[in-house]
Amino acid sequence: MTTDSKGEWRRLLRQRRRRLTHGQRQQQAQAMATHLLEQVLPQLNTNGLVAGYVALAAEPGLTPYLYGKVDLALPMVCQGRLHLRRWDRGDPLEPDDCGVPAPRATTPVVEPSAVALLLIPAVAMHPDGFRLGYGGGWYDRLLSQPVWAQRPSLGVCFSCCASIPFAVDFWDRPLHGQLTEKGVHWWRHPRTGEPDAWKFCGEC
Repeated sequence: MTTDSKGEWRRLLRQRRRRLTHGQRQQQAQAMATHLLEQVLPQLNTNGLVAGYVALAAEPGLTPYLYGKVDLALPMVCQGRLHLRRWDRGDPLEPDDCGVPAPRATTPVVEPSAVALLLIPAVAMHPDGFRLGYGGGWYDRLLSQPVWAQRPSLGVCFSCCASIPFAVDFWDRPLHGQLTEKGVHWWRHPRTGEPDAWKFCGEC
């Protein structure tokens, strides 16, 4: 398919994602979590927080497989900004300004230096490392801040939604790599930011 419309790509790829059965999505999300825990985080060599997300709209749900194995933070949109707040299993979640379940506003905001890895849900990933989201621009604005752009980041999507040649806009921010059920592909070294195709587990 050829289209310059991100909206059309979103529609088609969300439809493609929904064609996966619930069991397939669970199985593939578990495979992603295994890549993350066994290969990605040990190579990053840090005990920092993993910034995850609450899975919505047939997204890969990694968080249940990370309980008790890593310290987690979750995103929250409040007063026009995306913040990351620490979250422990059992802590209540409340709708943020976008209606997405998020930690309470009283939970302390996480500083960039405390985050080992950003896991960012993607409708699709571009062959050059750009992410197609839902159009709100929250993560692009977060990553436009140098302190956040320097944190290792992985776009998370099913392999059926990877390597999609959607049109890239000037405000889109590239991620360091992508995570699918097939493994991890890095476009930029997560420490130096250099484009050296640095990989340490199965390439997508």
